[in-house]
Amino acid sequence: MTEKNALGRVLVIMKEAYSAIREDALTLNVCALLDSLSAALSHAGNEKEPLSKLLGALKREIKAKNKFFYPKVRLFFKRVYAPPDFDYEKALKHVPAIIFGNDMICRKLMTGEADRAKSMCDAMKSYPGFLMGEFAALSDAQFYDLVFGYYPKLYDEPFMEKMKGLFD
Repeated sequence: MTEKNALGRVLVIMKEAYSAIREDALTLNVCALLDSLSAALSHAGNEKEPLSKLLGALKREIKAKNKFFYPKVRLFFKRVYAPPDFDYEKALKHVPAIIFGNDMICRKLMTGEADRAKSMCDAMKSYPGFLMGEFAALSDAQFYDLVFGYYPKLYDEPFMEKMKGLFD
């Protein structure tokens, strides 16, 4: 499996995770799931420990810690699944922002601010789609303003402002 294929699979799993969190389909181990996905993403582009070699470990971790979520993403771990085509270099560039977003969501969940965490998930669920070309009609800056720009207006606090430079 190529690194591009592995990254595409993780991005699709992330999209499912954000949607499940937003819909209250996941109530247990949400932070563990996001941490597992962030840990896997941190290996994207790493030649010594490539993401493609860690998908099995990610699968086992999701299966063990998120039994109710695993059936939703089981297909994405199968060899027959072909993730959508996407710009691998652009996705690699945005990996730190996804990890940052996951950390922010976990912080909100840990402080009991579930509504804010769900709002963040609502924005983050569009991010993998953006990286896979679903928002091709929008420029990077337009996507940022549309998807991440509303959170500070709702809650009067920053969310992805530190990562805005990736969208210029």
